[in-house]
This record gives sequence, structure tokens and C-alpha cells, in this order.
Amino acid sequence: MADIFRYDKIVKYKITAECSEPLHIGSASGDAGQVLVHPLDDIPFMQASGIVGVFREYYARVHTKEEAEKLFGSHTAEEECAESRIRFTDGVFLTDAEHLQTELRPRIKINPKTAACDSSVIQGTDTIAGAKFCLEYIAAGAVTEFSVYLYDADKKKNLEEVLNAIHRQQIQFGGQKSNGCGYLRMKKLLCREFDMKSAKDRTLWMREEELEDGCYEDILEILPQPAKTRYAYEITASGSTEGDLLVKPMTVSDYGKGAPDSVNMQNAKKEYIIPGSSFKGVMRSQMQQIADYLGVSDIITDTYGIADSREQKGYNGNIRFFDTCIGNREDNDKNHVSHRIHIDKFTGGVMHGGLFTEKSAFGDVTFRIGILNKNNPDRTAGLLLLALRDLAAGLTGIGSGQNVGHGFIRMKEILIRQPDDAQAEIRFEENKITDETGIIQKCLKAVRRE
Repeated sequence: MADIFRYDKIVKYKITAECSEPLHIGSASGDAGQVLVHPLDDIPFMQASGIVGVFREYYARVHTKEEAEKLFGSHTAEEECAESRIRFTDGVFLTDAEHLQTELRPRIKINPKTAACDSSVIQGTDTIAGAKFCLEYIAAGAVTEFSVYLYDADKKKNLEEVLNAIHRQQIQFGGQKSNGCGYLRMKKLLCREFDMKSAKDRTLWMREEELEDGCYEDILEILPQPAKTRYAYEITASGSTEGDLLVKPMTVSDYGKGAPDSVNMQNAKKEYIIPGSSFKGVMRSQMQQIADYLGVSDIITDTYGIADSREQKGYNGNIRFFDTCIGNREDNDKNHVSHRIHIDKFTGGVMHGGLFTEKSAFGDVTFRIGILNKNNPDRTAGLLLLALRDLAAGLTGIGSGQNVGHGFIRMKEILIRQPDDAQAEIRFEENKITDETGIIQKCLKAVRRE
């Protein structure tokens, strides 16, 4: 049995953080797509066990697994087990309407060979199920609060590096990470040390949950820099829609006479968006086609990961897509409603009940993609650039209605950045490439089969 850990100081952190992107923490009960809610007050929350898992994973990646076990504890053989020197509380969300809203978004599984909606056999049966489903998200802008108690003051600097990595968008919480979900940005980071050798501090510790924020120091601006950079490449692709674009939502929020049957998806702020999941689906399909043609399909598994199965152990990919706002909300609110019809293929006439209406979105778009520093990021970046080239050339579109000209992007520029501030730029309108450090050439060369 390991020696009992003794301490004379406790460092408490009170964290207030805002979801900078949507957050999905799956529920173990109810619908599989629902977010986790507290069983007593029915309000979404982040379990302490989930928060500690995120902290521990990053800490182990930066300071080795052995160091993480010293701080977070280990559960190996009894003679080697170590008690935890850190404690977390649940993440509680502020419940007013301004801070806490949820979104329900549709998702489909795409067959990479047919580029159509996939289907699968339900395990243990002969039933074929479709691959359309929906997921619930806590909307961007939601504010959560949780506390961390550190009983090993010597690890204070290391822990604050993790906190800063969260603030700088290098760590994600929950699921749907490849769709850009789960990023938090600190609003306040309050800290106080309690000296257990001091009678005054021991008294304060007894009622620490009642202490006002003024009894703590806000250390957000003086955090140490993270030890490692998460992204190998950060890519932005800017342009505007050619005509209209329509990504259909799960439900229609407006009913009644004159209301369209479908409106482009909106987030909780009522901004018209292309979800990260939709853009990821488009890029994955195009990258798959290019990879198959070049004979480098292994790049796809590095990029998007692979699910666990009986034959092999799965692993996560290295790419992250983010939601993209389309144009200006006020302009899109005033956009026209299109009237369309379903044609009977046999008679050539309008199908009964086949009249429907759509309200699309238009305007400037800026796509954001991050490529993690793992799984051959150069090859991923090179293949992604080829897919973005095809998007700029109009060889693929986004959303529905591409057969009537919807969903195509007039690309203006692509900017590729590396952590050392090296960057490359492709300007389509000027037919110009600026790449002084050879980033683009390096990435495209890495795509080729060795």
C-alpha cells in the first residue's frame, strides 16, 4: 500500500466558463441523442467524472501518464494504487434563458461509396434501420460553473497550464469533437490558497462554500502558457454563396399560413448556419473520392478516425470542423420564400400534395477547420486542400437543392496557419498563391503514396 499523502495547503479554483461552441454530453437514459440532465432539477449539467477525465487526459499528454497518476490517482494493483490529490465538482449551468438554451440538430450517416444516406442492420436482428438521427446540444453562450480543489500545491503551475489550455480552445468537453463541439472559454478564474497551518485559514475553509468572490483572486490574465500546442494547422476558407444555400433543420419553428415548409438551420441566437457536421460530411465525401483515386485511402482513417469493432480497436481522427454563420441575419430574415413542386415521374404532372416552400440563406461564409498535431497532419492538410479546391471550383456543394443550383460557394481565399506563425494564402480572385515557407507544397507532397 502506498504511503498516505499528507498536505498542509489546499488551493481552490472557482471557474466560470462560457460554451464558445455547442456542447453535447450524452445522456445514459432516455433518447440516445439527448443531453445529460440532473435527475433532481432536470437541468443539463457536466458530471465531475467527465470534467476530471478531460483534465487528466491533457495532463497525461503533457506530463506523462505516470505524473497524471500521481495527481489524479491510480486504480491498478492494490500495492501500487495512489490516492487522488485533486477534487472536482459537477459543472452547473446558469438557468436563465439568456445563458441556457438547447438545440436539436438532424444528423445522417453517409455511405462513403454511394454518398447517400446509409443504412445498417440492428445488432442481433434482421431489421434494417436507417441512419438518420438527431442530437441535442447545449447552445453556444451557455455558462457553467464548477470548482477544483488541489491538495498538492507543488502542482499548482501544472494545473493552471491545463486551465489556460481550456481557455485557449485547446481542450474539448463532451462528444461530437470532430464537429467542433465542446470548447469552453473562461469568463472568471478565481483562486485562493488555504493554509491548514493557519487558524484563520482553517476557519475560512470550514465555510469556503459561503465565501464571496471578493475573497478570491482572479488569475485569468496571469495564467502560464500551455506546454503544448494542440493544432498543427488552422485553416480558414472565406467566400460567399452563389445564390442560395439550404441546410434543413430537424423541425420547423414557425407554423401557420404563409410559413415555409423548411428554413435553413439556425442556432440558438437565430443566426443562419452551416453546422460543422454538415460541412464535415461534404469534405469527407470529397476527400474520400480523391483518396480513392490517388490510392491513399489510409489518410481518411487518420483524418476521421475509426470506430471500435470486434476486429480492431478504434481511435479518434485529427480534424475539427466548426459551425459557419451564413451572411447577415437581418438580410436572411427578409429573404424570399421559394415555391417548388414534386413531379410524378410516370405522369410528368404534379404529385398530389406535392407543392412545398423553402426559405434558404445567402451571404458571406468563413469556414474554420483545425488539424490536430497527430495522425500525420501534413497528409490530412494536403488532402483537405484538394477538397477545398474542388469546393471552390463548384465540383461539390453544401446542403440540399444542388440540382437547382443551391449550395455552391464562390471562394475568395484560403489561409493556412501553423503554431509558429508561418502561414500560406491562396487568393482565388487574384489567382495568386503566397507560400514563403512552402507549407502547401509540403502538405501536397505528403499526400502522395510513398
